[in-house]
Parts: sequence; C-alpha cells; structure tokens
Amino acid sequence: MSYKDRMHPKVSNAEIEVFKALSAQGLTGGMITQQPIVLKSTIPDFCWTNKRKIVYLDGNKVHTKDKAQQRDAEIDELLELQGWDVLRIPYDPPLTEKSLQEIMVTIRKFLCIIDDE
Repeated sequence: MSYKDRMHPKVSNAEIEVFKALSAQGLTGGMITQQPIVLKSTIPDFCWTNKRKIVYLDGNKVHTKDKAQQRDAEIDELLELQGWDVLRIPYDPPLTEKSLQEIMVTIRKFLCIIDDE
C-alpha cells in the first residue's frame, strides 16, 4: 500500500461545512486545503501558510483509537518542530449548527481573530 492510499481518502462533510463557514467569515485568505505536507504523510484539513497554522478536524470514530492518537501526536510534534501551530478539533459527525459555531469560535481564536461579541 502506497502512502497515497493511506492518506486522507476524501473530504468529509464536516470539512466542507467548516470551509463554507470560514469562507463566509472571510477567513480563507492565504489558506490552502488538502495539500500534503511531507513529514509523515499528512494532509492538513486547513492550512494558513502565512500564519504557519494548521487545523485538523478529527472525527472521534477514527481519532480516538490508540494507534491514531499516537500517529497524530507524532505528526503534531514534527509540525511544531518546523514552526507550525497545530490545532486538532475532535467532533462527532454529523456536525450540528451548534457544533459548527463552536468550531468556528475555536478556529477564530486559534487564528488570533477576536470577535466583538
């Protein structure tokens, strides 16, 4: 099995919903999505290269397993050693409107965008 076969197979509905919300809030400037970063074969869900910030949406069904958690921790460490800030957001699909709003607040804080609320 090649590394491409083991990598992120497709974009999840949650990733699509978060992308739409990021777009609606004007937070996609300088962001790339689903582009491989060759360290340990990882594809961040959302990546702001200009801010050196990466966001992963981690579905609990997959990312709560010991092997996945170990791999995620190794990837985070490798990225952080290269100067990236990494945020992992656990979620249970499908995303509700409330959970999407909570994710967006978390991402905005991570990107240092302060809400006026």
